Amino acid sequence: MEIHNANKTCWNCPAAILKGNVDFRGCGQSRRIVPKGDDKQLMIECARRPELGHYEPSITFEQCPEWRETEFGYLLKDMRVMILGLDGYLGWPLALKLGKLGCKVSGVDNYLRRDMVMEKGSHTVVPIARMTDRLKTASEVLGVNINFRQMELNDLKALREFIDEVKPEAIVHYAEITAAPYSMVDVEHAIKTQKNNVLGTMGLLWIMKDIVPMSSLLKLGTMGEYGSPLTGRPLFEGMFPNDAVLQWDDREWSMGGELTPRDPHSFYHVSKVQDTYNVYEACKYWWLRSYDIMQGVIFGVHTDEVAAHPDLRTRLDYDEWFGTVVNRFVTQSLLGIPLTVYGEGEQIRGMIALEDAMECMVRLIAAPPEPGQYDVVNQISGLYKIREVADTVAEVGSENHGLDIEIQRLENPRVEAERHPFEVVSSKLSKEHGFFPNVPLEKEIDRMFELLSEDEIMNRIDQKKHVIMPVTRWSGEKKESGVLEVYKPGEKKEEGYKGILDTE
Repeated sequence: MEIHNANKTCWNCPAAILKGNVDFRGCGQSRRIVPKGDDKQLMIECARRPELGHYEPSITFEQCPEWRETEFGYLLKDMRVMILGLDGYLGWPLALKLGKLGCKVSGVDNYLRRDMVMEKGSHTVVPIARMTDRLKTASEVLGVNINFRQMELNDLKALREFIDEVKPEAIVHYAEITAAPYSMVDVEHAIKTQKNNVLGTMGLLWIMKDIVPMSSLLKLGTMGEYGSPLTGRPLFEGMFPNDAVLQWDDREWSMGGELTPRDPHSFYHVSKVQDTYNVYEACKYWWLRSYDIMQGVIFGVHTDEVAAHPDLRTRLDYDEWFGTVVNRFVTQSLLGIPLTVYGEGEQIRGMIALEDAMECMVRLIAAPPEPGQYDVVNQISGLYKIREVADTVAEVGSENHGLDIEIQRLENPRVEAERHPFEVVSSKLSKEHGFFPNVPLEKEIDRMFELLSEDEIMNRIDQKKHVIMPVTRWSGEKKESGVLEVYKPGEKKEEGYKGILDTE
């Protein structure tokens, strides 16, 4: 099988140095490369192989000795990757995986997630060590050494100095507040979410322009940016395909390459939409390169690296602010609390297991976009109705762990369509990056039950069980949701819309 990034060239490589013979006034999104000068040739230098002098960027990753073959494609030797939000649920496992693959990993975090969960009166149910202990264990157990700094994303002076010191060849941006309910608590939480997310990303883009313009930015977006259009319009990967057309008033226009509409469902999701436009414009103005990763709901606890030692585990939240649906359902099952389905439970969501999400990220890091290219991937492995997720958790909990589980429908604290069509296009990961999901929903749920049922973790779950039930409403009220119905798994008939996932 052909390696997905074997034929990418120096034009994609972050070590390439443009020699000023490209007209940057051309729109980066047009993908029109405009050479300057009489010879009309694109010329670069290589920061890693200066002996090559000036040359055309035609050497492939497969041909270049600086790129080595791995199970996730060709990867730049000792690639310098900086992770913003390294202490988080995603940042920590990605740092360990990249380190094991030989990357030079650096990262920053201000521990904001720990503080926000504490504000809620909760804690991660999977105990996580202090960063100093995490780093020490990563070095001793995995041989992974991480260059970490405690830092605020909006401290632009400190961030600029660290980026200038490291000169990262890829930057993964996980340093955002990622909870819709948190952003809807009150005006202070809404402002804090948008200030951290939007202004932090804007500052990062300007720093990249000045210091590391050839580095690729991997920006975490969310499928929630698109919303769930009641028309059933497919959710394309960020932009309309080339053959998309708009027809109106007996006229027709091509929509190919234009950003698709957004319909965010919270002030958090609004901040992500603003990020999308800022990153898109930065690529256009300054020829930065970026993947905007529209990620589905991530669930689970397992990667090989975090499972290597208790001090390497990543966090797992279950409170009403930060506990995503699968993670919350498993902890509720262990507590004997009926699983909390909001409203009809017919909401359809894209999801992906933690282990699969980390593989996707590595594959994207290994295949940088071209200069000026803003690219989007919809990172999901399956579509599920929320009530189907509840049934699946209950089935695994009952059959494999002897639990008697009920499901309860609550008044929906959110403002969202509870019944809607949902068609998602997610073809780039398989077609262009060689990724195919390896972790079914049932497998990861079973892993979660095994880990979370350990005595120490069960005690932690029980200590904070009062933070599970939703009290944050999109109306701004603080009110517990009433119970609409309690039922046994499997009692609900299959009805309503079915999700459609287009991977071809």
